[in-house]
Amino acid sequence: MSRKRERMLMKVMGIWQIIDGLITILFYGVYQEFFAHHSTSSFSTQYHGMNALFGNAFLFICGFGTLLIGLGLFNLIASQKYVRDDEIIRSIGVVLVIQALFSYLIFDVICLVLGMSAAVILLAKNKSIRLSSQAG
Repeated sequence: MSRKRERMLMKVMGIWQIIDGLITILFYGVYQEFFAHHSTSSFSTQYHGMNALFGNAFLFICGFGTLLIGLGLFNLIASQKYVRDDEIIRSIGVVLVIQALFSYLIFDVICLVLGMSAAVILLAKNKSIRLSSQAG
């Protein structure tokens, strides 16, 4: 049974996570760090408050963006290397569900929909593959 749809959903999810991570690092990290030091707006006050609460907000934001990029790279590699036709794959399905739940916690609706869709299709096809192998 072909797993083309799951691979495509995982690739799109991986690309979106890489783009989201780059936006997080470049816009929320670098851009905001520059303007927080050169501004007297309410954002600057909030940013300095975050620095007092979390330590260095720039490192926290960049670390989060790096996590998103890492998840995206994992999805791209896993879609090519581990999702093969006519094989029962449980671990990738579980990982996709965990990533979808993580996306739910960070309010990333795009990854939530893509991850859950890929996981449901992948796990449903596992049952179909198992039944066809038992019958044949």
